[in-house]
Amino acid sequence: MRLLLRRAVTGAFALVAALGVSATSASATASGTWTVSPAGSYIGNAGATTIGGGTLAVSCASSRISGSLLASDADGLAAGTLMPSMFSTCTASGGAFSISVGPTPWKVNLLQRNASNPSRIDVSISGVTLGMSGTGCSVTGTGTLYGQYDNTTGQLLIGPTTAPASQVLAGAGSSCLGRVNPGNALSFKATYTLTPKQTITPPA
Repeated sequence: MRLLLRRAVTGAFALVAALGVSATSASATASGTWTVSPAGSYIGNAGATTIGGGTLAVSCASSRISGSLLASDADGLAAGTLMPSMFSTCTASGGAFSISVGPTPWKVNLLQRNASNPSRIDVSISGVTLGMSGTGCSVTGTGTLYGQYDNTTGQLLIGPTTAPASQVLAGAGSSCLGRVNPGNALSFKATYTLTPKQTITPPA
């Protein structure tokens, strides 16, 4: 009888210990999660937008994006989507240009809190296909853009000088009167004000 009781007590302690470990692990996992509020669908509007590469700079009067963000994500990768939907009045050297984008949506990846500005979150935008065309010019590139989201202003900055350089590279068939050559990095600079404003919180 005593042997049975001892085994029951030992088993109970083992169960409590196991549950304790499980609870601790669950708490650690929860605290290691990116959160976004209110999340869901958003739109973003920007004024002056510049897209270029080599010695070419195409200036657009305005641009617009749309997409969605997950409320929570374990590692921040593919935590949202971004779809450029409009580029207005784009010109370079006095000539009209058109901007095209490849398969969308592009993926928004949450990387880390910005080291210099704690209100900002470093992000990357992957799966990008970007094109520019005008008289004597046809350029298409693929790769990854970098930016920052500012929790204070609610703005997504694509291509700020404090972010890593664009890894969207002009493809082999690109030509632009020698102004853009295959392998050149294509830049994208714009500041989008998101509606609704989002709050992005990195893992604790």
